[in-house]
Amino acid sequence: MPVHRRRKMRCDGQRPACSQCVRAERAEDCEYLDGPGPTPNQMLETRIAEIEGRIAQITAESAPLTLVDPYAIWRQRQANAEQSRRDPMQALVQSFFQNAPEFGFFLHISRFLDRVFYPSATGAHSLRILRNVIHLIGAKLLNDPQEQAYLTRALQQMPTATALRDDPASALYVMQAEVLLANYFYNGGRQLEGVYHTNAAVSIAIASRLHMIRSSRRSRTAADANTYSLPMPVDTLEEGERINGFWTVFILDRCWAMASGSAPAFTDDEAMGTQIDTPWPMDLTHYQTHPFPSDFRSSRTVKSFIAGTDGDANMATQSLLAMQAKAAILYEGATRLASRYGPSSHSSFRALDDRIERFKQALPRMERFNSAPADIVRAALLTHTLVQCASIQLHTPVVQQMTANSPTYEAAHAAVRNLRHLNDIRVLSCVNPFMGILWASVARVISQGIATGRRLRAAGGTTPSQSPPDESTLLSELRRILEAMEQNAPMSPLMSAQIALFRSSPRSS
Repeated sequence: MPVHRRRKMRCDGQRPACSQCVRAERAEDCEYLDGPGPTPNQMLETRIAEIEGRIAQITAESAPLTLVDPYAIWRQRQANAEQSRRDPMQALVQSFFQNAPEFGFFLHISRFLDRVFYPSATGAHSLRILRNVIHLIGAKLLNDPQEQAYLTRALQQMPTATALRDDPASALYVMQAEVLLANYFYNGGRQLEGVYHTNAAVSIAIASRLHMIRSSRRSRTAADANTYSLPMPVDTLEEGERINGFWTVFILDRCWAMASGSAPAFTDDEAMGTQIDTPWPMDLTHYQTHPFPSDFRSSRTVKSFIAGTDGDANMATQSLLAMQAKAAILYEGATRLASRYGPSSHSSFRALDDRIERFKQALPRMERFNSAPADIVRAALLTHTLVQCASIQLHTPVVQQMTANSPTYEAAHAAVRNLRHLNDIRVLSCVNPFMGILWASVARVISQGIATGRRLRAAGGTTPSQSPPDESTLLSELRRILEAMEQNAPMSPLMSAQIALFRSSPRSS
């Protein structure tokens, strides 16, 4: 008599299921061993035995079994968001990095965050110094009532020159902190303190020989006790940070020296060992994807640009930071030449005027940046406004009367036209502090045009050569400039002061 294999009992051999299994409502368990191959249950049992054997083998091996959580990234983002809600410092950091370029942040943001905000990097004193300054500016941007406390802490921890000589690797981070503090004070209308921190940043750059990166000449300051021996860059990106850091400080020094009526701290003097040989800056990602050849060397970077020997043909492929540096060079040169203009300056005047015009023509037009991120739009606008104001500065001593064809008005008109190309003027809620100086210069020219036109009309008419710009056009342009300035005024005492100063002027009425 057949025996039920799984239930270990006799059965009547009925097919497809025996009576015993049918009565017990377990027909699916009824199996006979006289078929052509293993039954389904036999195959399942064999597979289970194989899996158990494999588990035993893995357990016995020394290497652990690594399992991948497919939701790891999502979980980390959720954790970061929760941490941000719990940690007010995180909100300050996020606020700062939304506007970091406007305060002169030149480091690679992702690498910096990895170094400074993760536990493995919190012991670096220079990084903590920089983090304190970032918290300060974040507090300013968020109108945090504790802003003064953040300022006190940031200033108390700034290191001395002696400390930097003992730890030269920290120089780049301290220089970055000085740049941020300088722009913080300039933005706040505290120019004297801004100049102090600008000079501190320049001193670090020169002592670190950042003006001679990849120089084709040997440094004359190599044995100077006042220099810092920076270690070799760990990679091309770090070298790029140093190059971009140098040019950020250079722009800061050139622009604000003109605003304060002083000489730039960067002398670019070969006899003093301060000639600038560092190559023009690139976008930070470019240093990784298109690094300099190992044997690449440069020299006389600024002097070659002023002379026009390096050309402007490839301007559209250059970084915005390089364009800003070149515009700052022209602005400083124009301001300095105008301050001592005389009959003997005529040839120098013509040469610089020609250089400025060629640079303007080579610049990518503002329309190209219409769909770009806000920080790119602001950087392009700063460059265009700088070079237009270079023309204003250069021609102011020689323009006797404002007309529609005068170079000063044409430059002011072009500066306003660039504002009209903005898709959303609200991108100007946070701008580089020096924009306050530049826009005020443009507004003065337009206001002068309005006053000139009214005076000429009151005197009984004008000749075609004396014809001032149309007053309705001038008033529209003036409103546009003031509208741009008012976008930034709520967070910039400097901008607010420039607006108040302009409106109190008799020319503005």
